[in-house]
Amino acid sequence: MEVLIEKLDHNGRGIGYISKKIIFVPKTVVGDLVDVELTLEKKNYSVGKALKIIKKSSKRINVVCPYFDICGGCDLLNISYEDTLKYKVDKVKGILKKVNVEPTVIKNENEFYYRNKIELKVIDGKIGFYEEKTHNVVEINECLIASKAINECISKLKLLNIINGSVTLRSNYNNELLIVIESNDELKFDINEFLKGLKVVGIVKNNETIYGENFLYEMINNYIFKISYNSFFQVNSNMASNLFKIISDAITPDATVLDLYCGVGSLSIVEAKKAFEVIGIEIVPNAVINAIENARINKCNNVSFLLNDVENAIGKISKKIDVVVVDPPRKGLDTTTLNTLLKEKPSKIIYVSCDPLTLGRDLDKLLDIYNIEKYYILDMFSYTYHVECVCVLELNKEIVK
Repeated sequence: MEVLIEKLDHNGRGIGYISKKIIFVPKTVVGDLVDVELTLEKKNYSVGKALKIIKKSSKRINVVCPYFDICGGCDLLNISYEDTLKYKVDKVKGILKKVNVEPTVIKNENEFYYRNKIELKVIDGKIGFYEEKTHNVVEINECLIASKAINECISKLKLLNIINGSVTLRSNYNNELLIVIESNDELKFDINEFLKGLKVVGIVKNNETIYGENFLYEMINNYIFKISYNSFFQVNSNMASNLFKIISDAITPDATVLDLYCGVGSLSIVEAKKAFEVIGIEIVPNAVINAIENARINKCNNVSFLLNDVENAIGKISKKIDVVVVDPPRKGLDTTTLNTLLKEKPSKIIYVSCDPLTLGRDLDKLLDIYNIEKYYILDMFSYTYHVECVCVLELNKEIVK
């Protein structure tokens, strides 16, 4: 069937219509006329696969990645970088309909080779990413959005002789690598041959360190962070630099700050430079250990960390909190945390989000008593449909009265 692609959905898929019924077609561009094969048919929508482009959109560009058509990673490599930004801005504005403030858009200075962490799947000796919507592995030799240090390592992973499992590669400002392996296979490899030409600081297999250390250091805006092999950290260090500045600018001087989902304490440490006191909450033990160490390294004596689930801990903070910073997982805030914020009414909430849909859901309630002071769209994940947002909310004291 011939389908004209009229727009993109929130996941970067092309949207067209067949007899007024919506059809989603991945890897297509607005303005494409495509020959489509149905792969899924539901009552209210269908999903199709583009077999052939009958007429190319004027927006379509040549794709530089050889794996684009089958890899489940990047979604927007077939349009220009400027068009990806426009798509993301329109997407966020469409979701955050209650926000009447114009966003500040921050581009990624490094469109390619920006990720400091990727996870590769290994099945029957094949190493790569999952094919879209399957568990079939697309073998790769290079990933255009991963750092150059990571790419230098990808080509040598076969030397590890892993048959099934996964390999996570992390890199830092100094092109050093931390390699994390999950596999039941016995590794038989020449360590010296594997390390040749790479700056590997550690290899961890099934939570046990088999070479070097189980952490690496990252440096951003003159802050130094120790990051354990299983701790969360921003995957785009360059854009994290922009995020740190936004957070710093938004922190009220001499405020007491509660930092939820604080990870290795990166945002807490940025906040501490202006705040009177910062309390961070994080559920991952290694991340809290890192956070305590990072506060010491960066000479922050006004920061403390709680090892706990945010949902359980937020109601037990006895101190008067002026500012709350939240950087939740993709699912957004849980009901308990959201209700506690609405009850306690801190003067300011800084909401960092990697999913505008859950951000919009939470803002629907928060904006009953808060106003958006500023909000930002950061292109943290270039050429994918993912987008980072930061909203700075001020308590509406007139409503609260």
